[in-house]
Amino acid sequence: DTVLVSGGAGYIGSHVVLQLRARGERVVVLDNLSTGFRQAIGDTPLVVGDCGDRALVGRVLSEHQVDTVMHFAANTVVPESVRDPLKYYGNNTCATRNLLEQCDTAGVRRFVFSSTAAVYGIPAQGLAREDSPTVPINPYGTSKLMSEWMLRDLAAASSKLRYVVLRYFD
Repeated sequence: DTVLVSGGAGYIGSHVVLQLRARGERVVVLDNLSTGFRQAIGDTPLVVGDCGDRALVGRVLSEHQVDTVMHFAANTVVPESVRDPLKYYGNNTCATRNLLEQCDTAGVRRFVFSSTAAVYGIPAQGLAREDSPTVPINPYGTSKLMSEWMLRDLAAASSKLRYVVLRYFD
């Protein structure tokens, strides 16, 4: 089986790709190369396109027999998200919804979602913990939290999908 890494030519995604390959995993990258770099993933198979493209994602999942998706593709600039919120909801939330739909259809069993500590907003104690309330204060954090909710709800409705959410400061 294969691991699909969306946004795999970006900074974090490319490091994950290299680690997976070093472990002997079969990997395919889906990246639109808007901020990523082809050379960052060496000879790993690359499909250039968007994770919100249902037909493309469906084809990649099927052709590569993907059973695990690691989703790093996103816009991540907070000030830009405030200036252009629909860009963030479109790319980070709607595209993730389309990706999840295709994963569900294809029977993907594992999903790793790269989120952000921006979902916590400004914690009262000044530090965020995993159990801190999620109160995002910008469209970037909100777009990621909405994706977390979609993933949670899909997994609850599916007996086959398991997932993990990674939140970190970006």
